[in-house]
Amino acid sequence: LPSKVKKSLSVTSKTLNKTTGMLGQAAAAQQRRALIAAFVSSGGIVIASLGYNESDRSLLEAKKQASPVVKQSAAASALTREKTKIIPTRDEQLNNLTSGKKYDILVVGGGATGSGTALDAATRGLSVALIERGDFGNETSSRSTKLIWAGIRYIATSISALLRFRNILRPFDAIDDFISEFKMVQNAHKERRILIENNPHLTNWCPIAVPIKSWITWPAPFGHPIFASASFTLPAVFKFYDGMSGFSCPPSHIMGRDRAHRKFPQLNQDMKYFQVFYEGQHNDARTATCIALTAAEQGATIANYVEMIGLIKDKNGKAIGVTCKDNLTGKEFEVYAEQIIFAGGPFTDSLRNMEDPNSEPAVNAAAGTHIVLPAYYCPNGIGMLDINTSDGRFLFFLPWQGATLVGTTDRKGPAVSSHGPPESEIQWLLNETSKYLSPELKVRRSDVLSAWQGFRPLASDPNALPGAPISRDHIISVNPNTGVTFITGGKWTTYREMAEDVVNRVVGRSPTLSNKVTGPSTTETLPLRGGEGYTRNVSIRLVQEFGVSEETAKHLARTYGVNAFDVCLLTVPTGKRWPRFGRILVEGYPYLDCEVLYAVKNEMVCTVKDMLTLRTRLAFLNRDAAMNAAPKVADIMAKALGWSRKERNRQLKEAEELIGTFGGSFPNTEERRLSATITDLGTLFSALDVDGSGYIDLIDFKDAVRELGFPFKNDKEALVAFNEMDTNSDNRISEEEFLDWWYNDKSKSKLRSQLSKEFKFSTDKLGSGAKSRGVMFG
Repeated sequence: LPSKVKKSLSVTSKTLNKTTGMLGQAAAAQQRRALIAAFVSSGGIVIASLGYNESDRSLLEAKKQASPVVKQSAAASALTREKTKIIPTRDEQLNNLTSGKKYDILVVGGGATGSGTALDAATRGLSVALIERGDFGNETSSRSTKLIWAGIRYIATSISALLRFRNILRPFDAIDDFISEFKMVQNAHKERRILIENNPHLTNWCPIAVPIKSWITWPAPFGHPIFASASFTLPAVFKFYDGMSGFSCPPSHIMGRDRAHRKFPQLNQDMKYFQVFYEGQHNDARTATCIALTAAEQGATIANYVEMIGLIKDKNGKAIGVTCKDNLTGKEFEVYAEQIIFAGGPFTDSLRNMEDPNSEPAVNAAAGTHIVLPAYYCPNGIGMLDINTSDGRFLFFLPWQGATLVGTTDRKGPAVSSHGPPESEIQWLLNETSKYLSPELKVRRSDVLSAWQGFRPLASDPNALPGAPISRDHIISVNPNTGVTFITGGKWTTYREMAEDVVNRVVGRSPTLSNKVTGPSTTETLPLRGGEGYTRNVSIRLVQEFGVSEETAKHLARTYGVNAFDVCLLTVPTGKRWPRFGRILVEGYPYLDCEVLYAVKNEMVCTVKDMLTLRTRLAFLNRDAAMNAAPKVADIMAKALGWSRKERNRQLKEAEELIGTFGGSFPNTEERRLSATITDLGTLFSALDVDGSGYIDLIDFKDAVRELGFPFKNDKEALVAFNEMDTNSDNRISEEEFLDWWYNDKSKSKLRSQLSKEFKFSTDKLGSGAKSRGVMFG
């Protein structure tokens, strides 16, 4: 080593010895870690020279638990940072639930609204319990369009409804409806601002361009002729929309055709102009999880995988508690509370049926499908909005988590938990997407990286008095017989307002709770977990202090806020020159394997499937990548949680089955359904050519053969079969090579035998060579 480096090492060693004597082993380990970071950030020396090893990790953990603030060495940083706020483990939360304690409020349902309700009540000094049958945000709250939007569509639809001819006979009711809708949008603007300003670590502004293809649009958007000339009024409309939020958002503006052509070369060039406006955006599942964890920080008892299976009533029929089941162990227990709130979203009626089997339905559900495409489909980080699709829906085309998110559809029907979307809706989204792309670009079915469906609640109040006005926002209703309150409806953006409203309602009608509250809601100024002390420079500090890649640093900062520093304390050396620390969970994505360990220790994650769908968004971003990462995640969690080999394998199988329900590059249809469309060698080749490129590569080959019903046992077997066809050895199988293989195969290929048997071709129809392309099977 150079003499200067040797001298630095000597000084470092002396410093560490002094540190050990003064602060003890745990503090010395932290000091050593900071010094390592200093050398890393300056391009310094081989990390192993400082004697960093795995034993330091346990010391770091001891330090982490011992001190509320980690003080970085002056060599690494002169700044201090907040530590992860420790919350009780899931086992400790369950002990609290089963202790026999009577809570002030029990919330059933751990989505955004339910968790927000628990958070609001806890900040007022009330004792609160929250139970969720799956993981936090498992249903509707994790399957949105990822926008924190105020609702420009509702302004248009309310104007359209106001100007209908039928309103001549009901002018006052029509005006009331319009004012109600307008107030709802105004409240959404307020809540959007609060959520974004309080939580810059979880949210961002997203520019969205509305393409204007013609000056007059027909059929008119929103089903009213007044909007046929919307191209002339949109700039003024969006300025008014900006003003509804007090101009707290970036300003809307017009993007001319020439500038749009430069920024969006992949788009259709036949546009008059683009109207650009801004909405908030977030990782919805992460935000929902942070709401629940923040409630725990404020003293609420929260438990995932705890399901309500019955309601406990006193002799007068009033609800005094619920019977619960731990879905991980099967154990049943009772939880008592002064007030009970159902927050089940589209599944609220299933809770109400346990309260009263004869209860009238209060919630209808509407399903929405989203697809994820590669990032190159999204023009330079700017989203698009089609306000006039073929069936009148809004269609968003958004940059999200390094990919392109397209959605949503709108289909009425009963809510189900399955992520799997209908193939017809995936195809509709692809068709609508292609309208705005350059003719030289093809939107291929094989480009779909992931697809899923989610259900939103459409609510009505079964306990409302006759003649009461119908709410166009969320519904809060109290069963006069049992005293149970339920809340449903609304939008992701307004979860905080909904939570505040329902707690106000419950406290207002309970003298016991009225005497306990310490004041009004404080959530309007409360950052969510990881937000206190966060600045936009956190990601830069992570790169400088821990030697992680810039992409990973941005991901960690935007996911964990200031707690990203504690995630980085768990990183291990990569063995590369750069990045120095942080092993990637799966190639192509910024997730680190140490995030799994952090979530297990600090954020109550219980299952492999939740780690891959909710805590990271791999399954939502790329179904195949999630499948590839699943075994590694299972191994890390098994070690951290002490699972047996049998439990590890069960967890892995459960995760793979769930991920398999997501859409991907192939339609999720019954086994061998693809073979039904194959009638000759030409269509067989097309089926194997998944992405329509004119040749078959190894990935196409393995995927298509699996979908045809003949999966290979392993990659080696697949490669042997592939190489038999690839006579040119260029890693591509042309149609000519495929036909030659079909007719001239002398190796008695197992795959050829399976395909021949499947399609039962008649040899007297074959012909020879390329002339056989049209031969029919059967």
